[in-house]
Amino acid sequence: MSKKKILHLKDKKVIVFDLDGTIVRLAADWHSLKKVLNDRYSEYFKDGRQFTSVSACLSDIVEKGDETELQRNFDVIKQYELDNIEKNEPIEETIYFINNTKLFGVKRGSKLAILSLNTRQTIKKSLELAGISEKFDFILGREDVRSWKPEPEGLLRIMEHYKVNKEDMIYFGDLEKDLTTGANAGIEAHYIDDLIDLVKSKKQ
Repeated sequence: MSKKKILHLKDKKVIVFDLDGTIVRLAADWHSLKKVLNDRYSEYFKDGRQFTSVSACLSDIVEKGDETELQRNFDVIKQYELDNIEKNEPIEETIYFINNTKLFGVKRGSKLAILSLNTRQTIKKSLELAGISEKFDFILGREDVRSWKPEPEGLLRIMEHYKVNKEDMIYFGDLEKDLTTGANAGIEAHYIDDLIDLVKSKKQ
């Protein structure tokens, strides 16, 4: 049996969450989206290569310096994310934590933020549907950075926004990529399952 991670939240000034798989489960068709973006790239740039991830495709467009095409890709992604957003599944334990941070030792005045590969409108709508939009005052979505997870840009931007030190922050996500992002930024990062386990133990 693996040892449970101990979360030290009382000293954290900023708690950062991923969105999909962490706060809610989105109902978007990611496989179809990736195909559409690959096809679009092939036609637009006359280049038949196939990217294994959305971020890889977008990163190549960034390298080409084509901001207009990048924005068009963001629009395509946003549409796919919003198509079935009413079918979002909130992750109950994460929502409970966000609504009851004091129960878990989080100090008054600590901030909650989002760093996600989803688009900003998708993040905002998802938080509204989950009834927790007022809990977050800073959001970084797909279109807000040009270097995506596991690159550290997003977390470092959040740290700069709040004028805090690295040890003042903690990041929760559902993928190894999220933990790598934290490591690359020098910021503590955990799987959301660690927080879910904590919530379950409190509610017993």
